[in-house]
Amino acid sequence: MKAAVMRGAKEIRTEIVPDPVLEPHGVIIKVKACGICGSDLHVYKRDTQGTIFGHEFSGDVVAVGAKVTGITPGMRVTAVGFKPCGKCFWCAQGKGHRCSDMALLGYQFPGAMAEYVHVPFAVLGRTVFPLPAELSYEDAASVEPLSISYFSVNRAKPQPDEAIAVLGLGVIGLYAIQVLKTFNVAKIVASGRRESRLKAAQSCGADVVIDAAQQDAIDTVMAATAKMGVHTVMECAGMQATFDQAIAMTRGGGKVMLVGVYEQPLTWDPLPMISKNLSLIGCLGGNFPGAIELLRSGKVSAKHLITHRFPLDQAAEAFRAQLQDPGAIKVMFTMA
Repeated sequence: MKAAVMRGAKEIRTEIVPDPVLEPHGVIIKVKACGICGSDLHVYKRDTQGTIFGHEFSGDVVAVGAKVTGITPGMRVTAVGFKPCGKCFWCAQGKGHRCSDMALLGYQFPGAMAEYVHVPFAVLGRTVFPLPAELSYEDAASVEPLSISYFSVNRAKPQPDEAIAVLGLGVIGLYAIQVLKTFNVAKIVASGRRESRLKAAQSCGADVVIDAAQQDAIDTVMAATAKMGVHTVMECAGMQATFDQAIAMTRGGGKVMLVGVYEQPLTWDPLPMISKNLSLIGCLGGNFPGAIELLRSGKVSAKHLITHRFPLDQAAEAFRAQLQDPGAIKVMFTMA
Protein backbone atom coordinates (compact mmCIF):
# COMPACT_ATOMS: atom_id res chain seq x y z
CA MET A 1 0.00 0.00 0.00
CA LYS A 2 0.99 3.65 -0.33
CA ALA A 3 1.97 5.59 2.78
CA ALA A 4 3.60 8.90 3.71
CA VAL A 5 6.83 7.91 5.46
CA MET A 6 9.15 10.16 7.49
CA ARG A 7 12.72 9.84 6.18
CA GLY A 8 14.50 12.68 7.98
CA ALA A 9 13.94 16.12 9.41
CA LYS A 10 11.25 17.81 7.27
CA GLU A 11 11.48 14.97 4.74
CA ILE A 12 8.33 12.98 3.94
CA ARG A 13 8.23 10.50 1.06
CA THR A 14 5.33 8.60 -0.45
CA GLU A 15 6.40 4.95 -0.51
CA ILE A 16 5.03 1.45 -0.96
CA VAL A 17 5.00 -0.30 2.42
CA PRO A 18 3.58 -3.63 3.62
CA ASP A 19 -0.16 -3.78 4.26
CA PRO A 20 -1.12 -3.81 7.97
CA VAL A 21 -1.55 -7.19 9.65
CA LEU A 22 -4.82 -7.80 11.48
CA GLU A 23 -4.55 -8.61 15.20
CA PRO A 24 -7.27 -10.40 17.24
CA HIS A 25 -8.41 -7.25 19.07
CA GLY A 26 -8.01 -4.95 16.07
CA VAL A 27 -9.65 -3.72 12.89
CA ILE A 28 -8.24 -2.58 9.57
CA ILE A 29 -9.71 0.58 8.07
CA LYS A 30 -9.47 1.78 4.48
CA VAL A 31 -8.59 5.43 5.00
CA LYS A 32 -10.74 8.06 3.28
CA ALA A 33 -9.45 11.26 4.91
CA CYS A 34 -6.61 12.13 7.29
CA GLY A 35 -5.53 15.50 8.69
CA ILE A 36 -2.07 16.80 9.53
CA CYS A 37 -1.94 17.65 13.24
CA GLY A 38 0.21 20.28 14.92
CA SER A 39 1.71 17.45 17.00
CA ASP A 40 2.83 15.82 13.74
CA LEU A 41 4.70 19.02 12.86
CA HIS A 42 6.62 18.90 16.15
CA VAL A 43 8.01 15.50 15.14
CA TYR A 44 8.32 16.45 11.45
CA LYS A 45 10.89 19.09 12.39
CA ARG A 46 13.10 16.41 13.94
CA ASP A 47 14.88 13.44 12.35
CA THR A 48 12.57 10.50 13.08
CA GLN A 49 13.08 7.69 10.59
CA GLY A 50 10.25 5.48 9.42
CA THR A 51 7.31 7.19 11.15
CA ILE A 52 3.94 7.07 9.39
CA PHE A 53 1.87 9.87 10.90
CA GLY A 54 -1.89 10.11 11.08
CA HIS A 55 -4.30 10.03 14.04
CA GLU A 56 -7.03 12.38 12.71
CA PHE A 57 -8.77 10.10 10.23
CA SER A 58 -11.87 8.35 8.97
CA GLY A 59 -12.67 5.51 6.63
CA ASP A 60 -14.37 2.17 6.07
CA VAL A 61 -13.79 -0.97 8.12
CA VAL A 62 -12.49 -3.72 5.83
CA ALA A 63 -11.34 -6.41 8.29
CA VAL A 64 -12.27 -7.28 11.88
CA GLY A 65 -10.22 -9.26 14.41
CA ALA A 66 -11.54 -12.50 15.86
CA LYS A 67 -12.01 -11.04 19.35
CA VAL A 68 -13.79 -7.83 18.25
CA THR A 69 -17.55 -7.57 18.71
CA GLY A 70 -20.10 -5.14 17.31
CA ILE A 71 -17.90 -3.84 14.48
CA THR A 72 -18.50 -5.14 10.98
CA PRO A 73 -16.87 -4.66 7.57
CA GLY A 74 -18.34 -1.74 5.66
CA MET A 75 -18.96 0.47 8.69
CA ARG A 76 -18.02 4.13 8.19
CA VAL A 77 -15.97 5.10 11.23
CA THR A 78 -13.46 7.29 12.93
CA ALA A 79 -11.27 5.91 15.69
CA VAL A 80 -8.83 6.50 18.52
CA GLY A 81 -5.64 4.56 17.88
CA PHE A 82 -3.54 3.19 20.72
CA LYS A 83 -2.03 -0.09 21.87
CA PRO A 84 -2.14 -0.98 25.60
CA CYS A 85 1.09 -2.29 27.15
CA GLY A 86 -0.67 -5.26 28.77
CA LYS A 87 1.52 -5.00 31.87
CA CYS A 88 0.61 -1.92 33.90
CA PHE A 89 -1.94 -1.66 36.74
CA TRP A 90 -4.76 -0.53 34.42
CA CYS A 91 -4.13 -3.26 31.86
CA ALA A 92 -4.18 -5.84 34.66
CA GLN A 93 -7.63 -4.50 35.60
CA GLY A 94 -8.87 -4.99 32.04
CA LYS A 95 -8.91 -1.23 31.43
CA GLY A 96 -6.47 -0.96 28.54
CA HIS A 97 -7.92 2.45 27.56
CA ARG A 98 -6.29 3.84 30.75
CA CYS A 99 -2.91 2.20 30.10
CA SER A 100 -0.06 4.21 31.64
CA ASP A 101 2.41 3.15 28.94
CA MET A 102 0.33 2.98 25.77
CA ALA A 103 1.75 3.19 22.26
CA LEU A 104 0.07 5.81 20.08
CA LEU A 105 -1.12 5.57 16.50
CA GLY A 106 1.01 7.63 14.15
CA TYR A 107 3.97 7.76 16.50
CA GLN A 108 4.91 4.44 18.11
CA PHE A 109 3.16 2.43 15.37
CA PRO A 110 1.99 3.25 11.82
CA GLY A 111 -0.76 5.82 11.44
CA ALA A 112 -3.42 6.70 8.90
CA MET A 113 -1.43 8.65 6.32
CA ALA A 114 -1.69 5.49 4.28
CA GLU A 115 -4.23 3.61 2.22
CA TYR A 116 -5.02 1.34 5.18
CA VAL A 117 -4.53 1.64 8.93
CA HIS A 118 -4.67 -0.94 11.71
CA VAL A 119 -6.39 0.03 14.96
CA PRO A 120 -5.11 -2.63 17.39
CA PHE A 121 -7.53 -2.02 20.28
CA ALA A 122 -10.98 -1.81 18.69
CA VAL A 123 -13.97 -1.38 21.00
CA LEU A 124 -17.23 -0.07 19.59
CA GLY A 125 -18.16 3.22 21.23
CA ARG A 126 -14.88 3.49 23.10
CA THR A 127 -12.18 3.54 20.43
CA VAL A 128 -14.16 3.01 17.21
CA PHE A 129 -17.11 5.29 16.46
CA PRO A 130 -19.67 4.82 13.66
CA LEU A 131 -20.43 7.91 11.62
CA PRO A 132 -23.92 9.36 11.30
CA ALA A 133 -25.09 9.91 7.74
CA GLU A 134 -24.77 13.68 8.14
CA LEU A 135 -20.96 13.49 8.50
CA SER A 136 -18.66 13.38 5.49
CA TYR A 137 -15.30 11.61 5.72
CA GLU A 138 -13.61 15.02 6.06
CA ASP A 139 -15.98 15.92 8.91
CA ALA A 140 -15.14 12.63 10.57
CA ALA A 141 -11.39 13.19 10.20
CA SER A 142 -11.97 16.46 12.09
CA VAL A 143 -13.54 14.72 15.09
CA GLU A 144 -10.23 14.08 16.88
CA PRO A 145 -9.05 17.72 17.10
CA LEU A 146 -12.58 18.92 17.83
CA SER A 147 -12.82 16.36 20.62
CA ILE A 148 -9.77 17.95 22.29
CA SER A 149 -11.34 21.40 22.12
CA TYR A 150 -14.64 20.04 23.42
CA PHE A 151 -12.94 18.24 26.32
CA SER A 152 -10.85 21.29 27.23
CA VAL A 153 -13.74 23.77 27.12
CA ASN A 154 -15.89 21.46 29.24
CA ARG A 155 -13.03 21.16 31.72
CA ALA A 156 -13.08 24.96 32.04
CA LYS A 157 -16.79 24.92 32.99
CA PRO A 158 -17.61 28.20 31.20
CA GLN A 159 -20.59 30.23 32.41
CA PRO A 160 -22.89 32.47 30.32
CA ASP A 161 -21.81 35.69 32.09
CA GLU A 162 -18.08 35.12 31.56
CA ALA A 163 -15.45 36.57 29.24
CA ILE A 164 -13.05 33.97 27.88
CA ALA A 165 -9.89 34.38 25.80
CA VAL A 166 -8.54 31.89 23.28
CA LEU A 167 -4.81 32.29 22.61
CA GLY A 168 -3.53 30.53 19.49
CA LEU A 169 -5.73 30.16 16.44
CA GLY A 170 -4.74 26.81 15.08
CA VAL A 171 -7.49 24.25 14.59
CA ILE A 172 -7.78 23.50 18.33
CA GLY A 173 -8.20 27.18 19.18
CA LEU A 174 -10.68 27.77 16.36
CA TYR A 175 -12.77 24.79 17.43
CA ALA A 176 -12.60 26.04 21.02
CA ILE A 177 -14.24 29.28 19.88
CA GLN A 178 -17.05 27.34 18.23
CA VAL A 179 -17.55 25.15 21.29
CA LEU A 180 -17.59 28.21 23.57
CA LYS A 181 -20.37 29.66 21.39
CA THR A 182 -22.53 26.66 22.28
CA PHE A 183 -22.15 27.65 25.95
CA ASN A 184 -23.44 31.17 25.16
CA VAL A 185 -20.56 32.85 27.01
CA ALA A 186 -20.86 36.62 27.17
CA LYS A 187 -17.62 37.49 25.36
CA ILE A 188 -15.01 35.50 23.44
CA VAL A 189 -11.67 37.18 22.77
CA ALA A 190 -9.37 35.46 20.26
CA SER A 191 -5.69 36.22 19.68
CA GLY A 192 -3.48 34.96 16.85
CA ARG A 193 -1.18 36.05 14.05
CA ARG A 194 -1.99 34.77 10.56
CA GLU A 195 -4.55 36.74 8.56
CA SER A 196 -6.35 33.57 7.45
CA ARG A 197 -6.76 32.45 11.04
CA LEU A 198 -7.86 35.85 12.29
CA LYS A 199 -10.61 35.80 9.66
CA ALA A 200 -11.50 32.24 10.67
CA ALA A 201 -11.78 33.32 14.31
CA GLN A 202 -14.33 35.93 13.28
CA SER A 203 -16.33 33.40 11.27
CA CYS A 204 -16.19 30.96 14.21
CA GLY A 205 -17.88 33.56 16.40
CA ALA A 206 -15.19 35.46 18.33
CA ASP A 207 -16.45 38.83 19.58
CA VAL A 208 -12.99 40.44 19.69
CA VAL A 209 -10.14 39.31 17.42
CA ILE A 210 -6.58 40.43 18.22
CA ASP A 211 -3.78 40.47 15.67
CA ALA A 212 -0.96 39.65 18.08
CA ALA A 213 1.61 40.73 15.49
CA GLN A 214 0.20 44.27 15.51
CA GLN A 215 -1.61 44.68 18.84
CA ASP A 216 -0.73 44.19 22.49
CA ALA A 217 -2.89 41.21 23.46
CA ILE A 218 -2.92 42.00 27.18
CA ASP A 219 -3.87 45.66 26.70
CA THR A 220 -6.60 44.74 24.22
CA VAL A 221 -8.09 42.12 26.54
CA MET A 222 -8.09 44.53 29.46
CA ALA A 223 -9.76 47.22 27.34
CA ALA A 224 -12.44 44.71 26.26
CA THR A 225 -13.19 43.68 29.86
CA ALA A 226 -13.32 47.05 31.67
CA LYS A 227 -9.76 46.39 32.92
CA MET A 228 -10.92 43.30 34.83
CA GLY A 229 -9.40 40.63 32.62
CA VAL A 230 -11.05 37.44 31.42
CA HIS A 231 -12.45 34.72 33.62
CA THR A 232 -10.66 31.96 31.70
CA VAL A 233 -7.91 31.67 29.10
CA MET A 234 -7.78 28.72 26.72
CA GLU A 235 -4.03 28.68 26.01
CA CYS A 236 -3.84 26.80 22.70
CA ALA A 237 -0.53 28.07 21.30
CA GLY A 238 1.94 26.31 23.60
CA MET A 239 4.48 29.14 23.69
CA GLN A 240 6.28 31.07 26.43
CA ALA A 241 4.81 34.38 25.24
CA THR A 242 1.21 33.17 25.25
CA PHE A 243 1.62 31.46 28.61
CA ASP A 244 2.85 34.74 30.10
CA GLN A 245 -0.01 36.61 28.44
CA ALA A 246 -2.51 34.13 29.85
CA ILE A 247 -1.36 34.70 33.43
CA ALA A 248 -1.38 38.48 32.95
CA MET A 249 -4.85 38.77 31.35
CA THR A 250 -6.77 36.45 33.69
CA ARG A 251 -8.72 38.14 36.48
CA GLY A 252 -8.42 37.14 40.13
CA GLY A 253 -9.80 33.69 40.85
CA GLY A 254 -9.79 32.80 37.15
CA LYS A 255 -8.47 29.80 35.21
CA VAL A 256 -5.71 29.21 32.71
CA MET A 257 -6.36 26.08 30.64
CA LEU A 258 -3.18 24.57 29.17
CA VAL A 259 -4.32 23.04 25.89
CA GLY A 260 -1.41 23.65 23.49
CA VAL A 261 1.62 21.36 23.24
CA TYR A 262 4.82 23.06 24.37
CA GLU A 263 7.94 22.35 22.32
CA GLN A 264 10.20 24.00 24.93
CA PRO A 265 10.11 24.05 28.75
CA LEU A 266 8.60 27.14 30.34
CA THR A 267 10.37 29.69 32.51
CA TRP A 268 7.93 31.37 34.84
CA ASP A 269 7.40 33.22 38.09
CA PRO A 270 4.55 31.63 40.08
CA LEU A 271 3.95 34.72 42.23
CA PRO A 272 1.45 36.40 39.86
CA MET A 273 -0.57 33.19 39.85
CA ILE A 274 -0.46 32.94 43.60
CA SER A 275 -1.33 36.60 44.14
CA LYS A 276 -4.40 36.31 41.90
CA ASN A 277 -5.49 32.87 43.18
CA LEU A 278 -5.47 31.50 39.65
CA SER A 279 -6.07 27.87 38.74
CA LEU A 280 -3.66 26.37 36.25
CA ILE A 281 -5.36 23.36 34.62
CA GLY A 282 -3.82 20.88 32.21
CA CYS A 283 -5.99 19.55 29.40
CA LEU A 284 -5.23 16.15 27.90
CA GLY A 285 -8.22 14.25 26.66
CA GLY A 286 -11.01 14.08 24.15
CA ASN A 287 -14.67 13.32 23.75
CA PHE A 288 -15.42 11.70 20.41
CA PRO A 289 -19.20 11.19 20.93
CA GLY A 290 -19.57 14.83 21.99
CA ALA A 291 -17.59 16.06 18.98
CA ILE A 292 -19.54 13.86 16.58
CA GLU A 293 -22.83 15.24 17.91
CA LEU A 294 -21.64 18.85 17.57
CA LEU A 295 -20.80 18.22 13.92
CA ARG A 296 -23.96 16.22 13.24
CA SER A 297 -26.17 18.94 14.73
CA GLY A 298 -24.42 21.70 12.81
CA LYS A 299 -23.46 23.57 15.99
CA VAL A 300 -19.81 23.25 14.93
CA SER A 301 -18.50 23.20 11.36
CA ALA A 302 -15.23 21.78 10.08
CA LYS A 303 -15.67 22.69 6.44
CA HIS A 304 -14.34 26.25 6.46
CA LEU A 305 -11.25 25.21 8.45
CA ILE A 306 -10.07 22.69 5.84
CA THR A 307 -8.04 24.92 3.54
CA HIS A 308 -5.86 22.45 1.61
CA ARG A 309 -6.42 18.95 0.26
CA PHE A 310 -3.75 16.62 -1.12
CA PRO A 311 -3.52 13.03 -2.35
CA LEU A 312 -0.99 10.72 -0.67
CA ASP A 313 1.27 11.08 -3.70
CA GLN A 314 1.84 14.70 -2.67
CA ALA A 315 2.70 14.05 0.98
CA ALA A 316 5.83 16.22 0.92
CA GLU A 317 3.89 19.16 -0.52
CA ALA A 318 1.12 18.70 2.05
CA PHE A 319 3.49 18.94 5.01
CA ARG A 320 5.26 21.95 3.54
CA ALA A 321 1.89 23.66 3.12
CA GLN A 322 0.83 22.95 6.70
CA LEU A 323 4.12 24.28 8.06
CA GLN A 324 4.82 27.19 5.72
CA ASP A 325 1.72 28.39 3.86
CA PRO A 326 0.31 31.42 5.71
CA GLY A 327 -3.15 30.55 4.41
CA ALA A 328 -3.13 27.01 5.78
CA ILE A 329 -5.40 26.11 8.67
CA LYS A 330 -6.06 22.40 8.27
CA VAL A 331 -4.33 20.39 5.56
CA MET A 332 -6.12 17.15 4.76
CA PHE A 333 -5.16 14.03 2.82
CA THR A 334 -8.09 12.69 0.82
CA MET A 335 -8.21 9.20 -0.68
CA ALA A 336 -10.51 7.74 -3.29
